[in-house]
Amino acid sequence: MQQTTMAILTLYGVLSVTLLALWMRHKSVLRQRKRLALKLGSMKGNLSETSERLDLLSRGVDTILSDAPEVHDLLGVHKSLEAAESLLFNQGIPVSNSESCAIVSHAVKALLSHYPEDGPEDERSIVQGLKPLSKRLAAILTEAEMKAEDVELSAAEHRRAGELFHSVERFDWAADCFQRANDLDPEDESALRSLSEIQRGNGDFDSLDRTLERLLAIVPDDIAVLNEQSILLDSMDDERFIRNRKRLEALGVASTPSEEEGELSLIAQRARDSDVGGATQSNTASGLIEKAAKQLLLGELRAALESVEAAIERDQSFGQAWSLKARLVAAESGKIKDALKCIRRAKALGEYTVILESEILDNDGRADAAIEVLQEHLSKTPGDAEARGKLSQLWLASGSAESARKTLSDAPEESWSSATLHVMKGRLSLVESDEHRDETGKIDPMPVIDALVSFDRAVEIDRESGLAWLGRARALRYQKAFDEADVALVRARRLIPDHPSIALEEAQLSLETGDLEQANALTLEATTTLKDNPTVPFIRGIIAARHGRLEEATKLFSQSLHIDPNHTRARLNRSSAALLSDDLALALDDANRLVEDRPNHELARLRKSEILMNQGDWEKAEFELRELLRLNGSHSMGLVHLGTCMIAMEKSEQAEKPLNKAIETNPSLSEAWYQRGLLYLDFGRSDEAMSDFEDAVRADPQHLDARLRIAAILHEGKDTEKAAGAWRKVLDVDSQNRLARRRLEECRAQITSRREALLPKD
Repeated sequence: MQQTTMAILTLYGVLSVTLLALWMRHKSVLRQRKRLALKLGSMKGNLSETSERLDLLSRGVDTILSDAPEVHDLLGVHKSLEAAESLLFNQGIPVSNSESCAIVSHAVKALLSHYPEDGPEDERSIVQGLKPLSKRLAAILTEAEMKAEDVELSAAEHRRAGELFHSVERFDWAADCFQRANDLDPEDESALRSLSEIQRGNGDFDSLDRTLERLLAIVPDDIAVLNEQSILLDSMDDERFIRNRKRLEALGVASTPSEEEGELSLIAQRARDSDVGGATQSNTASGLIEKAAKQLLLGELRAALESVEAAIERDQSFGQAWSLKARLVAAESGKIKDALKCIRRAKALGEYTVILESEILDNDGRADAAIEVLQEHLSKTPGDAEARGKLSQLWLASGSAESARKTLSDAPEESWSSATLHVMKGRLSLVESDEHRDETGKIDPMPVIDALVSFDRAVEIDRESGLAWLGRARALRYQKAFDEADVALVRARRLIPDHPSIALEEAQLSLETGDLEQANALTLEATTTLKDNPTVPFIRGIIAARHGRLEEATKLFSQSLHIDPNHTRARLNRSSAALLSDDLALALDDANRLVEDRPNHELARLRKSEILMNQGDWEKAEFELRELLRLNGSHSMGLVHLGTCMIAMEKSEQAEKPLNKAIETNPSLSEAWYQRGLLYLDFGRSDEAMSDFEDAVRADPQHLDARLRIAAILHEGKDTEKAAGAWRKVLDVDSQNRLARRRLEECRAQITSRREALLPKD
């Protein structure tokens, strides 16, 4: 019984514990259910918010790109690239080569569909967003270890793909695509030009040479390609070098290298010769310098500097490397100190650096230091003609012509076998001629002759001296030998095509020969290289004045004077333009400044007298004219103006003598005849006045005032028909002249009435 009771109690206990456990479990499930419900609600809210955000983002993207559907369509390209990546790398199943090519080809074509071929590469625009996709495509191709030949595209498509890769600086893939495009279409010139650009930047001259040769097969007369390949060829005996030179000569282009090109070619040759056995290896210091010199000739400055740095790493004692590095470093702004350090290192290694050092200092605005460097060098080696010529040039540029002349006069006799000194002597003679012109208004022929002798001597010594031909052209222009000057300029442009003064001298020659359109075009060319040269706006001002655009001419002459306040011809021409524009105040200010600064300048005094005459200040005008005649007693216009002043001041009896002398000095001066005719009218000597007016018209058929006087005298007489003829001639000169038209009608009326009076009466 007791055992039974214990068993029942134990059973109740077990049931109680079980029920308690079940109740607690139930409570736990309820709590978990509640928490799960809360989480589900929160997740639902988050999903709803995320959905709203995605919807807002989608609508925003659609709104923003609504005006650029071509960018919106790039999403399809993105999907194509995603699919290609997934198929090639992320599915875990090996893909055959043919399948891989098909996948990649599809992706590339999707990209190219947004880069159509509708014009030259430099005129086609790349849709925004296409470049990042091009980078991604290049990464896919690289990871897939593919080449351009694995992608199934046409030649044009390969070229366009290369252009996209080129735009994102994936030059490896760009070059591969351009090469493949040329393989598929050997006549594709654009692909070869793009390929050559990449090879030039990489310094891969062997490949570049082959590409240029293929280009010449397509365009055999391309001057730029012929010149570039000539630079790359190692030997002037190479048959391709000879071929290129002949083609350039046939095209009328000089194959003679410029001074800078010759110097860089010499650096390359010296580097080549410095190798043992004469065989330059690309990984040696000399080979790298030769490569750098060629890169510099091709305009690749950054690549050239990298090659020079590599050469210095291989051989710290290679002087040519330090010299060339100085040249390259000096081209970068703010690197003058580093350039000078390189020069000192090169000089210590035996390199000739004095000219380069002086140029670097001068370009940095330290002309005094440049002069000092050259003077110190010449004190030790006085026979260095190049250094002496450079020193003379620096003295001249700094405004000390006397020091420049003394530098040449101190040169030892043996130095004069160099064309450089003769060129500088000629330039100084032209400077002397310019100074005389600024002082008097006339060119002194003797310095011009001396200059021409010097330039001719320089040409005898070195017929390839472009500066000698340029100076000769200018001297011949001063002598009015325009045809010979043009020939000399053609030679100069062939020898030194990039010299900034060539276009300016050609513009001045065109101005002298009256070809204003050509002069204007050449002046615009000169503007690109000569930013602060007063002659550029001066020539443009002369052109504007000759076209009658006086306001524009005045502004251009003002620009010249802003650059150089002592520019005599600009001030004189601004005074003339202001006078013609009735701005007498400005005209007189300029004339006064000229007369004060250049008291012997005849044209300045004449211009001042004309301004004073326009103002009615006859006494001051007379004073200026008498000063002018003191300088030149036979100045015909001065004599005419003096006669005009005498007549205006009612001193007619004193006017005849200067007018007679003016006619005697210059019988073809119509104004002298006209003024004397007015004088004779004052004296009542009509017949003599008529004779002078007729002589004025013979000298200048367009002299309107003289024709008006003739017609007026005839009109007052009885010969109506002659008067009518005279008035018609006035209208031939000025068809809008109202007086002539009215007087002609009067004459016609008189002639008609006279004829009617003579008709028989019924």
